[in-house]
Amino acid sequence: MGCHTWFSVPYISDKEEIKKIAKEYIVTQKWITEDYRKMYQFAIDTDLEDPICELAAGVTDTSHHGPWCLYKDVKHYSVEKYNKEHGTEIGKHDYKDLPAEIESYSDEPRIGGYPDKVIRSYDEMVQFMKDGFTNDEGRHFDFYYNEDRIEEVMKNIKIFFEKHPDGIITFG
Repeated sequence: MGCHTWFSVPYISDKEEIKKIAKEYIVTQKWITEDYRKMYQFAIDTDLEDPICELAAGVTDTSHHGPWCLYKDVKHYSVEKYNKEHGTEIGKHDYKDLPAEIESYSDEPRIGGYPDKVIRSYDEMVQFMKDGFTNDEGRHFDFYYNEDRIEEVMKNIKIFFEKHPDGIITFG
């Protein structure tokens, strides 16, 4: 089947806000032992970006693709924004009868091997689709997609980066 293709937009890029979310998390979570609290607090006090962002990402349903930036899946972001603007309570996993304003893309094209590549432009995605991915063991993976939908898939990738020049595509 292959990895999903995730379209994500910048969600939080303020370092102090990310640190605040991480700090609240370590204080409020009962499962965190005192030793872990000390370790996480040290990370916060010394600005260790990866553990801080990992904690904040877990709280905010985001992913960390730095520097000091958390990204949210574009559909989840769009649903959240729509709900705030319209006073609705559409769930981020609702797929039926979504308003047209909810931005969502298919998870095509797909690729195996779980590449950790972060795509930051349409041209970069086109090149990655052309080259494919070779993992650490030397195994090569090519992208695959429904041939009947390739024009729509490529159009959507282009539209995504036009609407979100700071957006990213990841795989997993």
